[in-house]
Amino acid sequence: MRQCVKIKVIGNVQMASYREYVQKHAQRYDIEGTIQNSDDKHSVIIMACGIAEKLDELIDALYKGTPESKVEEVQVEPMIKEKDFRSVFRIIGD
Repeated sequence: MRQCVKIKVIGNVQMASYREYVQKHAQRYDIEGTIQNSDDKHSVIIMACGIAEKLDELIDALYKGTPESKVEEVQVEPMIKEKDFRSVFRIIGD
């Protein structure tokens, strides 16, 4: 079943190739959505839609991260409305 979630990953995940890492895994699992750095400088925000089992695989990958990153916490909340990301996963911002 398809679902959409908002994910906040907290830790040393900015400037650590983390967004590219997440994009690669999202594409591997056929997940569409976006990732962007948050203003707090210590987290990224992910909006993701896909098959529930594939989202679980992505979330597992989020905990692992890149060698340069250090994930402290992953917060997942369901989105009330499904979004259409046009079948792609995009990095937003620098």
